[in-house]
Amino acid sequence: MPTILLAQEEAEARENFSALILDFFPTAKIQPVESWPELEPALAGPGPVSVLLADILWEDTDRADSLILLAEKYPEISFAIFGRYDLTGSLPPGYPIPLLAPDEQLPLRLAEIMENLSGREFGPYRLSAPAGPHPLGRLYWAKHHQLERSVQILVPPAGSPVFPKAIRALARVNHPAVYSLYESVPWENRILVALEPVPHPSLLHLRLAGQKPSLLSCARLATALGSVLAEMESSAIPVRRLGEYDYTLSSKGTPRLRNPAAYPGQAESSALENCQVLAGVFEPILQGQPKSAPLLQILRDPGASAFDLLRQTREFERQLAEVREVHVRKEELEAAAKTLRARVVRRWAIGVGAVALLSYLGLFARTFFDRFLLDAPATLSEAELPVPAGTVNLDGETVQVPAFLLDRHEVTIGDYEKFLTAIQKKPEIISKIVPAPFQKEKNSPADLEPRDWADILRRARKQEPYQAQKITRDTPVFNVDYPSAAAYAAWKGRRLPTMEEWLRAASGDSSSRFPWGDEASPAPANLGIRRDLPARSDPGDSFFNAGPGESFPGDKGPFGHFDLGGNVSEWAVGPFKRPVAMGGNFTDPNPIPMPLARRQDGNRNDPPAHTQLEMIGFRTAAKN
Repeated sequence: MPTILLAQEEAEARENFSALILDFFPTAKIQPVESWPELEPALAGPGPVSVLLADILWEDTDRADSLILLAEKYPEISFAIFGRYDLTGSLPPGYPIPLLAPDEQLPLRLAEIMENLSGREFGPYRLSAPAGPHPLGRLYWAKHHQLERSVQILVPPAGSPVFPKAIRALARVNHPAVYSLYESVPWENRILVALEPVPHPSLLHLRLAGQKPSLLSCARLATALGSVLAEMESSAIPVRRLGEYDYTLSSKGTPRLRNPAAYPGQAESSALENCQVLAGVFEPILQGQPKSAPLLQILRDPGASAFDLLRQTREFERQLAEVREVHVRKEELEAAAKTLRARVVRRWAIGVGAVALLSYLGLFARTFFDRFLLDAPATLSEAELPVPAGTVNLDGETVQVPAFLLDRHEVTIGDYEKFLTAIQKKPEIISKIVPAPFQKEKNSPADLEPRDWADILRRARKQEPYQAQKITRDTPVFNVDYPSAAAYAAWKGRRLPTMEEWLRAASGDSSSRFPWGDEASPAPANLGIRRDLPARSDPGDSFFNAGPGESFPGDKGPFGHFDLGGNVSEWAVGPFKRPVAMGGNFTDPNPIPMPLARRQDGNRNDPPAHTQLEMIGFRTAAKN
């Protein structure tokens, strides 16, 4: 009788998923986990656990990274993502934990995940224990009988149509900086693969442990990426998008990469995109190191090919080495000639001291200005545009929509800052602007703040990165829930648009599939993985989260409204006055057509009113 940990914070979801699992596995024991702090004690509990089915969103916090570390800490337990929302395309690149959906394939997928081959022998290998998850299956520790070589054996799900093609793609990469694929081992109707173990921590592990690699280690990682991508470029091997989990560093700073080949069915990426992702990872690591600016600039603009990247990173490494070498040589020469050149050395010391003092004062002044004085203002002005009366097609029916006014762009961080400042001065107005069903829980200015608001506002004022993306007061406000958005609109003497109004503004008189027309590609909106390296003309190349409002001139609706197709999805009023989220956002790998503009999970559920996510903002409307 298997024991299944079902980790879901929402009671209704736990009940529904428990009933679904017991329909397929009547003898299974379901052990619910209701909060994130309870999860690890449940995994380490006295009773045996077969599988963990966990959501990644806990109190609106993404726990995908932490789940990887737990999966590696408890490899004997099979992990799977099983949540309330459809997370397809939202998980980090190369994410090793499988994603399950509550559909007819669930029994087969659960049976595959709970399979344990420990103790079995396959060819020259004996599997000793599970080693954790892999994007293509499950890993086991094993040892070669003759070579006495410890390896990890990758076991795919039975009958996987993707695995043979994926292994052929991965086997094409043979580079010393990439963890090796040793050999394949046939077994019944499956092929097992022996892989080189990954003994070193990844950048993800180092970040979660609070450790920061040195500038030299980061430069070596960038050079390793350039070398690998150059070899793959010369062999015409497609590359997938790499993330923090794919880059590892030894204790001596030696870089290695998990296999970066893209296999059939997996989204391909480019050298430019991978460089810019790595630059976003390095920015918080190298913050405050003045010599890091050239490396970050190389990664942001690596050149026309991976060979340009490799040439620039090698030159940067050489310059780092020369700086250290010259510094040591000067100290040695000055120490040897000290008695002969006392006067010169004294004058040199005075000059250097003066320069150092001036440099220190300049650095202090710049730091003081950035930390205490810099307060970059917003540049976007509030504006609204009329939407004439017309019709929309909703679930096969034609619906009449009266004329109305709609904000030209999404409400920005700067706009929302003014709102919170105003209600802090007059908190008595809160009861007049918060929708009636939410007044008991939204009765103070703090209740109307977006999640992580203090850090968001501080970084927007100083135009600093937030989650590897620079934000300003012109960036759409995010992490804001539905009642807070409605309260802002009421404070402005306006309201949130209805779902029909939003669709009318986005589709126009011609009922186009997308706000900019009927062509899906190339999409001019701030979406997810869809950059075009050869053209290098997509403004989305610079953004991996929400960008400032009106930064994407091509993402303009038929009546002149910006960012209806991407950037952030937007709260609106749906059927029975319930909240709905409308439109595409920066996590979507493809444009969202109008029939699918209402964002729902796999069970056709709208996001709850108290949802606070990075990809949801809002704009306001009014009668014309």
